[in-house]
Amino acid sequence: MSSTSIRRFFGPLGWLLLLPSAFTALGAAWLIATGMNVVGDMRSAKGHVVAHQTVSLAQGRGMGLHSVVKFTAHDGRSMEFVDSLARQHAAVHTVGEIVNVRYPVDDPSQAQISGSAWIKTIIGVVLLIPSSIGVLVGWLLLRLRHRAEPTAAAS
Repeated sequence: MSSTSIRRFFGPLGWLLLLPSAFTALGAAWLIATGMNVVGDMRSAKGHVVAHQTVSLAQGRGMGLHSVVKFTAHDGRSMEFVDSLARQHAAVHTVGEIVNVRYPVDDPSQAQISGSAWIKTIIGVVLLIPSSIGVLVGWLLLRLRHRAEPTAAAS
């Protein structure tokens, strides 16, 4: 098999790698930005876990517990939210535990426990590395594809 017959597959393979990798990289960058509280004006507050909420976990893995947290926002409003992180068999935080809360100033109802934000950041970094490699390899394959040269007419 000649190199020109192999290179004709570089274009479709390049696009097949480039497009999904680029979308995954954008999603990973958003996870990192939101996890590190880079997006918008964020505030911190002390909150305490007031209860646990039971939920069924995905794919029939049983039941999990979310922590329900109460805190006072910068404007004096008392807010309560359910943390997005659920753990099977036991909650991440015990009832009565004091936790650090991060929330956007314009919407304190979107609060989260600070430790949960690090998980989003780690997942974002883990996704960003292979997706960046996919973008690079896809781009290289597109650059290396062989463009058929017009053959000179026989004289």
